[in-house]
Amino acid sequence: MLRVFICGAHSVGKTTLVNEVGKKLSLHVEAEVARKVIKDLNLRREDFDPKTNQSKFEELQEKILEAQCKVEEQHSRNGTPYIADRGIDPLVYSLMYLGENSMKRLLSLPSSQECVNRYRTSLVFVVRPFRECLQPDDIRLVPKMEELSKFTNLMEKVLQDNRIPFTVIDVLDLKKRVDIVQEKIMEHRSLKVVTRTDGTIFNRDD
Repeated sequence: MLRVFICGAHSVGKTTLVNEVGKKLSLHVEAEVARKVIKDLNLRREDFDPKTNQSKFEELQEKILEAQCKVEEQHSRNGTPYIADRGIDPLVYSLMYLGENSMKRLLSLPSSQECVNRYRTSLVFVVRPFRECLQPDDIRLVPKMEELSKFTNLMEKVLQDNRIPFTVIDVLDLKKRVDIVQEKIMEHRSLKVVTRTDGTIFNRDD
């Protein structure tokens, strides 16, 4: 089953890219789960600022992971191909703002392990930041280029450490970003058609 995850720091254009690819390839778009969790919990930005409320920040990342896992499980049961805004990001936020021990605790959760296993057989992309993309956000912390670059580097490290293959998107132009994702999706779809030694052709399901 095709699963595409667009990862990276906030304010790098993930949502725009997800929507464009979804529209172009007629893929179900799974909106960012984090925003819904924050809204459902009725949290303000200062409520989960990691500088002033570390426990609440870690708790939020755990709830986001659990919510993501439920959504992904539902798509797997339904056999729905999809492209998602975010992926392993909560682990990276925890590592960046609270440290390695916090990240390891979250990583040990059953929901995290399920996600990690799923991402290993998915298409994962990391969007690198550009100054032109920086915009204030009424939910998250005001972005700074240095923080976004650090987050991106940690994201790539976490993916590598967990043996999750990924593709870096290091261009600003939206069309080129869409082309990168589309090319990988086409490769994925072509690899699903397998010919056995007896000549039988069948679809391989991951």
